[in-house]
Amino acid sequence: MFERRAPEQYDSLPEIPEPAENPSLFGHLNARAMLAGAYRSGKLHHALLFAGRQGIGKATLAFHLAYHVFVNPDHRSAPPALSEIDPDAQAFRLVAQGAHPGLLHLTRPYVERDKKFKTVITVDEIRRVSRFLSLTPPDGGYRVVIVDPADDMNTNAANALLKNLEEPPPRTIFILIAHSLGRLLPTIRSRCQVYKLDPLPSDSLEELLQGLGANLPEGSDERRLLLDRAGGSARDAILLTEFGGLEIEQVIERILGQRRFDVAEAHKLAEAASGRERQVQFALFNRALLDRLADAASRAVSAGAVSQAERFAVLWGETAETVRQVEIFNLDRKQHVVMSLNRLHRAMHELVPS
Repeated sequence: MFERRAPEQYDSLPEIPEPAENPSLFGHLNARAMLAGAYRSGKLHHALLFAGRQGIGKATLAFHLAYHVFVNPDHRSAPPALSEIDPDAQAFRLVAQGAHPGLLHLTRPYVERDKKFKTVITVDEIRRVSRFLSLTPPDGGYRVVIVDPADDMNTNAANALLKNLEEPPPRTIFILIAHSLGRLLPTIRSRCQVYKLDPLPSDSLEELLQGLGANLPEGSDERRLLLDRAGGSARDAILLTEFGGLEIEQVIERILGQRRFDVAEAHKLAEAASGRERQVQFALFNRALLDRLADAASRAVSAGAVSQAERFAVLWGETAETVRQVEIFNLDRKQHVVMSLNRLHRAMHELVPS
């Protein structure tokens, strides 16, 4: 039975290991080789930025690199590849528990008074960096600061971190995780060595999901749909399999595939995706709609249908803003689901010939 070692995070999923406590690492072979080689040669940049889709293993790679540095404090004798993790090793146990003296992991903080996580990484979190770096490194080894994700920092936090990146102490490595590079200050990006990580290939993703004990669909069509909609993200695949996301995708596909908009089925989907305890399902529905609009715009561009692409892009922006308004002002989610589906259905059948 799975037993969590790591502190719970704002995006923790039940029965799924946190990156810090995950001894397995899938994909990103080129990045892993480059990082291990740079460290061994003494040329590892002091500020690394791992960018890519959420859920593809960026943070897991960051913690594996930290472990590699901790168990190989002399870079000259480090192996040419990232060290395999020994789950019983003290360094791994300390990293997993958030207790390693050489590691500082910054993410959205939990506010005990409000009983919830903040929606951003605040400047108070970044101020912990200076205190952390003022301490003597354990055994003269490296100190590693992981900001996860860095695009969650507000402006004050980002400016505070920038000062640390400009004048880093020796034997200190900053690893920034970014789901969206465009949300980071250009000055932060310019001070980092950027590793753009690709989504996991389907075979690696399927192997990872099997290792986690995820409820993969038995049918080949359903499994293909799962891997396609997950887009190489293990997190998205888990949400699809464990939180009804695959069923939401299938209903959306069915509604959009019909010439006439099925109001009754749209209302059934709204019931399933917008209840009080259905925050994850509501988020999955919204992402499914936005992904389809983005895909439609991309296909239109490829076909040379620029005006269609522009209309899909405008609808994507309007839908994203509607989602934001619904969340901020606690608007009627059921109405949002039905109306958004109707708009997408109309656009798909008006703009894309059947």
